[in-house]
Amino acid sequence: MNLKPLIRTYPLTFLTLLFTGIVCAVTAVWNPFAALAEVCVWLLLAAAAVFKANHDYKVVRNTVRALSHGLTAEENSALNNFPLSVAVFDSADRIVWYNQKFQNELLSLLSLQNGSICQFTGGKGLREIREQTVFPATVGDKEFTVYFSHIDCSGKQSYVLIFAEDTELKKTAKAYAQSKPVVAIVATDSADEIYRSYKESEYAEIISDIGRITENWFSEYNCVFRTLSSGRAIAVMREAELQKMIAKKFNVMEQVRSYTYHGAPVGITLSVGIGRGESLGDAESEARQALDMALGRGGDQTAMKNADDTYRFFGGVSKGVEKRTKVRTRVVASAIAELIRGCDNVLVMGHKFSDLDCIGAAVGVCAAASAFGKSAKIVTYEKASLATPLIEYMKAQSEADLFVHPDIARHTVTEKTLLFVVDTHKADFTEEPEIYEKAPSVIVIDHHRKTVDYIQDTVIFYHEPHASSACEMVTELLQYMQRKPIIGAMQANALLAGIMLDTKEFALRTGVRTFEAAAYLRARGADTVTVKGFFNSSMENKKLRGQVVLNAQSYRNCAVSVADVKTKDIRIVSAQAADELLTVSDVAASFVLFETGSTANISARSMGKVNVQLIMEALGGGGHQTMAAVQLPDTELSSAEQMLKNAIDNYYENQ
Repeated sequence: MNLKPLIRTYPLTFLTLLFTGIVCAVTAVWNPFAALAEVCVWLLLAAAAVFKANHDYKVVRNTVRALSHGLTAEENSALNNFPLSVAVFDSADRIVWYNQKFQNELLSLLSLQNGSICQFTGGKGLREIREQTVFPATVGDKEFTVYFSHIDCSGKQSYVLIFAEDTELKKTAKAYAQSKPVVAIVATDSADEIYRSYKESEYAEIISDIGRITENWFSEYNCVFRTLSSGRAIAVMREAELQKMIAKKFNVMEQVRSYTYHGAPVGITLSVGIGRGESLGDAESEARQALDMALGRGGDQTAMKNADDTYRFFGGVSKGVEKRTKVRTRVVASAIAELIRGCDNVLVMGHKFSDLDCIGAAVGVCAAASAFGKSAKIVTYEKASLATPLIEYMKAQSEADLFVHPDIARHTVTEKTLLFVVDTHKADFTEEPEIYEKAPSVIVIDHHRKTVDYIQDTVIFYHEPHASSACEMVTELLQYMQRKPIIGAMQANALLAGIMLDTKEFALRTGVRTFEAAAYLRARGADTVTVKGFFNSSMENKKLRGQVVLNAQSYRNCAVSVADVKTKDIRIVSAQAADELLTVSDVAASFVLFETGSTANISARSMGKVNVQLIMEALGGGGHQTMAAVQLPDTELSSAEQMLKNAIDNYYENQ
């Protein structure tokens, strides 16, 4: 073995022999007989060191021979002339051997320090390498693909890395990826609403200004930008230019959002859909889907579709603009009426842990089905519902048969069953996903901002993110289904309760259509005193809610509280505590964490300045800009709290 590898492999042994040798030389000057004894001891130590080194050398040699078996015909030449760079290391991540190819190819790029393999693997040690046996590594200015193997030789485990240099291949692959086509479709949000608010000449000037801002922004990049129609444009570019836009977080949306006309804010926003593909046709199709996703989430954001069908979002900080026209509502109502006429029975199902908005909307849909002479049932787990007061009220009004347990409802699904999914558009968040999978026809009615995993195989997907609640949407649909009234005071109370819940008693996300729906319900017999009674809570829950509020801590202009209380109404208490925390000065958003079994839950609320939907989506949840939530299975509250704070940090850093 060469001296340098020996020194690098056994530095302590070498230093010990060197030190004892010097001691022997010094002793020989003063006492030759004592020096003779020391020399004997030194020779024994040296012999032991040589024996150990020779043993390790044989183990490594056997390892390399086993590794090179089948690659070369001659084992002797394979030991030092292996066709690829090879390094053998031990469980302490220390290099114990390397071949000539490794020395010529890698050590020429990076000097060996402390004998650690980590400097050639991007900082990865044995623990990380075991988890990913094939991984890329950069050494100096060269790229490698590294293959890991381990062989048991002479009862000892040896770990081997083979380095295959592929710098040019990776450069070519990167250049190819950077040259792939990208299509961006740009839409001006609520152009029709702007048209109704301004004179035609003013509208033309506003749209022209917005088009100029957008075109100037895209002209900073190497792309083709063309206007398709009033309020619509398309841009074609390469992946490399898209990465530059991502670096600026598509700040064109901020420029448009801050646009003023004669010194007054217009409130106009942009939505952008980004699509990638192997061809321009594929990229354009993906861009349209991404734009639909951006608009379904309320607009004022960029949605970029990735290769794995996931989305990445930018923006989404402003509120959705309410559409005053009810043309789409009338068309959808007519289509729903035809589907009800042609079905055998109707099932209505909301989200897990149904609330007043969910049950209220379901009651309204059942009223419509009954008007057409169809049997209609609400599928819900009553014991897990957060709308118990409303359910008990409906039962007291001789409507006990309206509610059905999912186990029973599952057997009522036929080839002509029509399933309504209300107040959610995620299949895995429905009350009973098995019923959704079994139903032949599905209609979704929801107002939450669209998530990536939304229900796609529907006959009607009625989604209005600007609406205050699902009850508001159902109330509007009921007005266009047939001329005679199809709801009474009981149904009107249920629908009004849902609107009041999601608007915090008409304080948040209310528009003209919200009050129009409430006025319609009031005219049909809705009683505000009765509805207010659905929100009453027990004295015990009020005390627990106060305790949760007192436990709150301030974090980056947000209130974060861990609900360390025990009650069967923990979801209600936590939601009410989150609402109450918003009444504290300088609190822009509130988050209450609570535990159910092994699941950590977070209820999030805001007054609109902080988009809690984006924060909850980062953790796998969703909701609205002012109301959102997430469930984290198999997570402790302490871990969930840290995850929440990290998500809040990322939200503020990306604004």
